[in-house]
Amino acid sequence: MFKNSIQKYFIYFFLSGGLLSPCAANDELGQLMADLKNPAALKIYYQETRNLELIDRPWRGSGYMYALPPNIMIREQLQPQRLLMGIDADHLYYFDPVNDIRHQAEMDEEDPLSLNIAVFKALMNADQILLHKIYQVEFRKQIDRWQMILTPRKTPDSGFTIEISGFLQQPADNIQIKQADGDTSIFSLKQTASVDELETKVKRLYTELLDE
Repeated sequence: MFKNSIQKYFIYFFLSGGLLSPCAANDELGQLMADLKNPAALKIYYQETRNLELIDRPWRGSGYMYALPPNIMIREQLQPQRLLMGIDADHLYYFDPVNDIRHQAEMDEEDPLSLNIAVFKALMNADQILLHKIYQVEFRKQIDRWQMILTPRKTPDSGFTIEISGFLQQPADNIQIKQADGDTSIFSLKQTASVDELETKVKRLYTELLDE
């Protein structure tokens, strides 16, 4: 039960981890993968709106996404309460400091939900082969925006889709995730200015997440 819940959290939270660099004008996936390679730590502010079938009004939250290549991604939710979630290679972590609750899970690439999470590994490592293994990838180009649509390769009719978009020659600024059960989550993203202490900040959050 917990494994499925935490994996669903990671599907929501980490695709928008900030590793989507500007897409080339021709929207070729190979160019996108090349743009994803970023050796420096990254910080992105996000606002999230969730529309859930069992809740009458949208849930809203905000915080920051951090990436420390090649393996670490961390989400620090600040509103409505502070939460930490992270992925390091095949390891998933969750920490609720308010209630002092910690969870840890392993990604299993034979498991359907883990295959969805594996897309984050593909984006972090600019691994085009792994991305194609998991998803059917479609690019669309409008007048002033680009869009990438991901559909699970093994279950294309499941109703689960991820849409990533941004202005041409700009990083992604919008992520829309639609679950098979009808739940949706929309992220508005804004990349922050790079600072010298950012890598130290990410390492400190990682240490807190693992309770080391």
